[in-house]
Amino acid sequence: MNCLHCGTTTSNGLALCELCQYAAAKHFEVLPIYFRNLARWRPGRSGTSRPVPGSRVLYDGEIRSPDATGDRISDRLNEALTALSTWGRALIDDRGGFERPLTYADAALSDDLPDEIADDKALVFAWLCIGLEHHLVSIATLEWAGELVRDLRHHDDKLRGLIDLVPGWYAGSCQRKVTMETKCGAPMFVMPGLTWVTCPSCGSTTAARDHLDVILDEAADWLARPKAMAEALVALLDSEQSVPRLYTRLRQWAHQGDLESVHHTTRDYEWSEEHKRLIVTDQPTGFARYRLGDVLALLTRRDTLAAKTERAS
Repeated sequence: MNCLHCGTTTSNGLALCELCQYAAAKHFEVLPIYFRNLARWRPGRSGTSRPVPGSRVLYDGEIRSPDATGDRISDRLNEALTALSTWGRALIDDRGGFERPLTYADAALSDDLPDEIADDKALVFAWLCIGLEHHLVSIATLEWAGELVRDLRHHDDKLRGLIDLVPGWYAGSCQRKVTMETKCGAPMFVMPGLTWVTCPSCGSTTAARDHLDVILDEAADWLARPKAMAEALVALLDSEQSVPRLYTRLRQWAHQGDLESVHHTTRDYEWSEEHKRLIVTDQPTGFARYRLGDVLALLTRRDTLAAKTERAS
């Protein structure tokens, strides 16, 4: 049997060789990161809209799809989400439905997620990737397995190509030597959640941890919800190995009052009996977010206390 993606002879009895299965798994790992980071810049998101001039498509007389928005980020995200939803339905059609109760991953493949999750497109996309990766061996027996890997590569290239349009955290200048005497020197940026930094000039890739001091100084005021914060810090810090554990710890700190939350605010007015007039009040709204600098301070304090305790024992 030959691999339906690369054509090599397989010895595993599947329609995808081990290398192509690994490639698909890597796509499933990084695509949700690209999607989530780009989705923060999708125009029109309530309270968080950030126009990205380089994402706007100027009309050139070409007749485009009626679904096109004129914004490249939005269009590529919609295409990727539609594609993975279609592959999920194809898996259901070929392999049948899943036993209930459904996991979130299987619910995403079955288009049966709860409304509160289905409204978060980045989360839906992540569950689709998790579900398809979980069933990758089963997919590797189907006639469309090769086409899936090619499609994943296509969307990986498209979304990764848009990363340069949106600003990330400054990671310092590229230190790769281009001659014996000179270094590249181009400014580099890392997106939250990624573990690597790629130079936009020479293309060299280094670990984000190698730029940790610069990144953390640049990103001290970055605001994020607990899960996104945990994902970014686990990608950067050797001392943090588990996203779920750090996520739980952040929620505990917030509940205990050790971590101050930041909310979007809406302007409101209320009557003051003391002053006999309307006074302006800013009401918090939306989900609680936290500063990266505050979280790092708590992590550093915890590590210091743990070290003192270990020495004392």
